[in-house]
Amino acid sequence: MATVWRAEDPLLARSVAIKTLDPGLGEDESLRTRFRREAVSAAAVAHPNIVATYDTGEDDGIAYIVMELVEGATLRQAIDLHGPLPPARAADIGAQVADALAAAHARGLVHRDVKPSNVLVQLDGRVKVTDFGIAKVTDAPVEDLTRAGNVMGTARYLAPEQLEGGPVDERSDVYSLGLVMYELLTGRGPFGADSELATAVARLTTTAPPIAQLRDGVPPGLIHVVERAMERQPDRRWPNAAAMRDALAPFRVAAPDRTPDATMPVALPPRAQAEAAVVHPHIIDDGIGVGARLLIWLLALSLGFGLGYAGYAIATASSTKKAQRVAARGGPVQIAQIRAFDPDGDNQENDNDLGLAIDGNRSTAWATEGYFNPTMAPKRGVGFVLTLDRNTTVDSLTLDSPAPGWSAQIYVADSSAPALSGWGQPAGTITNAGPQARVLLNPAVTGRYVLVWFTTLVRDTDGRYRAQVSEVAVHGVRR
Repeated sequence: MATVWRAEDPLLARSVAIKTLDPGLGEDESLRTRFRREAVSAAAVAHPNIVATYDTGEDDGIAYIVMELVEGATLRQAIDLHGPLPPARAADIGAQVADALAAAHARGLVHRDVKPSNVLVQLDGRVKVTDFGIAKVTDAPVEDLTRAGNVMGTARYLAPEQLEGGPVDERSDVYSLGLVMYELLTGRGPFGADSELATAVARLTTTAPPIAQLRDGVPPGLIHVVERAMERQPDRRWPNAAAMRDALAPFRVAAPDRTPDATMPVALPPRAQAEAAVVHPHIIDDGIGVGARLLIWLLALSLGFGLGYAGYAIATASSTKKAQRVAARGGPVQIAQIRAFDPDGDNQENDNDLGLAIDGNRSTAWATEGYFNPTMAPKRGVGFVLTLDRNTTVDSLTLDSPAPGWSAQIYVADSSAPALSGWGQPAGTITNAGPQARVLLNPAVTGRYVLVWFTTLVRDTDGRYRAQVSEVAVHGVRR
């Protein structure tokens, strides 16, 4: 029905998306009215997970809508490319879509066409719901553009009541979101047949295969959330999108709230005492007083080149130590999300356990998959990406590990590239990591995404090679 163009807004100096109605359909007044209705419907809801609408109108007989330009891909493309997503990532996407639908429902709008191709996934992991072209205004006094008995939506994701031409409400969107979640977790739709129509009709007569039969490792609670959304009878589903969003919340990947309570005394970590001296870096006592340093140089001059060289080495080491302590002056940065990074493989790396690396509990740990050699050949490496809560000048990372000895590279960037080549040069390197490995980035690097890329692993008790991380912390100055 329409074409979407990337365009430039010269007045506000920004990129936008412009949706134009196919000129061949412009003679159909009902379609033109529905096209205008899409703009009005979407503009009525301001929400971070809904594509914003800026303007609508006609130019030389062509109807258009000016919208926010979303950099990324559709959820349809993501599923086709990667297959099933990690359960926590699927829950995160589902919760964001549910939150968007809840906002639309609060304004009396039912989307009626929730499907993967109408969910845009941005580079930072946030999603945007789009295409309100057939949204129904549930309490509008104006006549609806569809007659009773007409089927509106995409057959593969229609709720049973939509297939039967019955009344729809917010629970119809909940059902469609349940179908999307099922596909996110299993990589396939719950109902399969030879045609779109046959697939749609199948949900009136058959039951979807249980998620647990198609994939291991999905939390039973998350399965319950999806299966309840897919109940055939509307009154057995989640009552609204907000309820489904809240039910998905415990299964999302998110960092625990590490913000200290200002009303309670807080014990500083051991390294904080050293960092506290950095407030006035020019008067740091680094263990060698000014008098002692002068004495070292005097002895060096009197005893000859050999002792002089020793004094120089001591002074250089002391200066390096001081510079490192000055560089690590940033505070802890909140990690909003963690996800696997495996561009040479299936882009999964024990995803269900990734949250253990940022849960604040050093007794739990995430580990890479097991490999037959320490370098993971033919892969170049594996790792994970940390999404910080905001743009940060990162100056150091700390990684606790119950199995030290691995090596890794650290990258910091403004965007999360899908390939290692898109991350630029390493900002820091860890070689033969200890139980608590700390890498100082010199100079500090500003960005919102941090890639920990393991290049050498350690042999485990089963004879395979892994890297284990019980806790990762990022330090820097938030921008």
